[in-house]
Amino acid sequence: MVLARIKVVRNERTTKVRQMRRGIASLLQKGQEVTARIQIEHLTRDQNSLAAYELIGLFCQLVVERLLIIEKQRQCPPDLKEGIASLIFAAPRCCEIPELMTVRNIFENKYGRDFVSAASDLRPECGVNGKMIENLSIKTPSGEVKLKLMKEIANEYRVEWDATKYERELFKPTEELIEGPKTFVSGATLPLQSVQLNKFEKTSGGERRNMHYQDAPSAAEAAVIFASEAMSAAQAAAILANQASSQAPHCVDTVSKTRNIDDHEELAVDEEETLLSDDEIFARFQALKLHR
Repeated sequence: MVLARIKVVRNERTTKVRQMRRGIASLLQKGQEVTARIQIEHLTRDQNSLAAYELIGLFCQLVVERLLIIEKQRQCPPDLKEGIASLIFAAPRCCEIPELMTVRNIFENKYGRDFVSAASDLRPECGVNGKMIENLSIKTPSGEVKLKLMKEIANEYRVEWDATKYERELFKPTEELIEGPKTFVSGATLPLQSVQLNKFEKTSGGERRNMHYQDAPSAAEAAVIFASEAMSAAQAAAILANQASSQAPHCVDTVSKTRNIDDHEELAVDEEETLLSDDEIFARFQALKLHR
C-alpha cells in the first residue's frame, strides 16, 4: 500500500516540478528575477520532497524483504534501525502518504513509545537517515543554493541570464552601520571619575546645607550617620507614644468622675423640685376643702 501510494505521489510531484522549472526559466528570460527567487524556494521544497519519497520507497522495500527477521526478533535489528527510524520520522511529515502513520503505529506497538519518540524528536543515536532529515526540513534554502539552481535552470532551458548582479548582491560584504572600537577593552582598566552626589550637613541653627560626596567611603560614612539618627528618632517616637498611651486612661477616669458628680447634682435638684410641687398640691387641696 505504501509503495503504491509513493509511486502515485512521485508521479504527480515530478510533473509539478517540471512545470515550475519551466515557469522559472520564463521568468528569468523576462527579467523578473525577484519573482524567480520566490519560486525557487517552492521548487527547492518540492524537489526535496521527491528525494525524500525515493528514500521512503527504498526503506519500505528493505522492511518488506526483512519482514521475517523483524517478526522473530523482539528488539529492532541494528541493520534495520536506520530504515525503520527514518520511516517513523517521515510519517507525520508526509501528509500525502497517510499509510506511513499506520506503519509508525505498528512499530510503536512492537518496539515501544520511547523508540518512536526518539526517532520523531531526533534524539542522539536515534538512527534517522541524514538525507531524510535534510530533505524534510522546512528551512529556507540559502542564497548559494538558490543561485546554483537558477543557473542550472537557465542552462537547461538555454536562457541568457546574467547572474552577475545577483552574485554581487549575494556575496556583498555586510556594511558596518555603527562605527565603534575594533578591540575589546576591559572595564577594570578604564579610569574612574569622581562622582559628586548631593548630601546635607546639619548646621548649628538646625538647618542642613548642601554638600558633596567625593568617593564611596565618604558616602557610606554619611549613610551610617543618617541611619543612626533615623534609628534614634524612631526610638524616641516609640517612647513618647507609649507615654501618651499610659496617660490616656487616667484622663478618661477623671472626665468620667466629673460627669458622674454632675449627674448626681442634677438628680438632687430634680428630687427637690418634685417635693415642692407635692406640698403645693396638698396645700391647694386643703384650701379647697375649707372653702367648701
